[in-house]
Amino acid sequence: MIRVVIIEDDLRIAQINRRFVEKVGGFEVVGIATDKQQALEHLDILTPDLVLLDLYFPDTFGLDLLQYIQKNNPHSDVIIITAAKEFDTVREAIRGGVYDFMIKPVVFDRFQEKLRAYQKYHGQMQRLGGANKQVDQEGIDQLLWRSGERGEKDNYLPKGIDKITSEKIMAFIQDGPKVMTAEELGKQAGFSRTTARRYLEYFVAKGEMVADISYGTVGRPERVYKRM
Repeated sequence: MIRVVIIEDDLRIAQINRRFVEKVGGFEVVGIATDKQQALEHLDILTPDLVLLDLYFPDTFGLDLLQYIQKNNPHSDVIIITAAKEFDTVREAIRGGVYDFMIKPVVFDRFQEKLRAYQKYHGQMQRLGGANKQVDQEGIDQLLWRSGERGEKDNYLPKGIDKITSEKIMAFIQDGPKVMTAEELGKQAGFSRTTARRYLEYFVAKGEMVADISYGTVGRPERVYKRM
């Protein structure tokens, strides 16, 4: 059983997450913490395998708790579940070593998918961390690619493409006009024109968008993108 601690200041949401965890199977919720003091006590005493961590608390910030976990509970993995959507916050969480990141509200199917993927990863870590404590290149690749979560060739992300950024930009595309330029998307999503174009071309390569040339009355032809 994978031992889970839920750190969430809203007890109602914490209980919902607890029910979700228990429905997945193979996981056991060993504690729920709703403030900083409870969180530190649960982490130190229970030493969970997995922490489901919110970011916003009245008396602390979740990224500070993440740093504490990395320093004092290095064997505990973290999945952040939060309403925070700021790119800088997401980037800092990823750099801080989170296993995964879910945006509230979380539906059960998405929740289950994340926990099943972690279950595979955790099992792989247990097997590779055996008696000799050594691992070969294949084992490292399996860990980095989340034990087959991204095992299909088509799911590998090319250099310069980040999963979180990709999802954020696609959300802006879905909510925006059907046809747009890289400059228009960049202004809307808060990215540079170069970054926006890189991701637009990535979506074109995946078959999720199509590109065309627009010949305006003034100036040079411009590359435009249309969602499918």
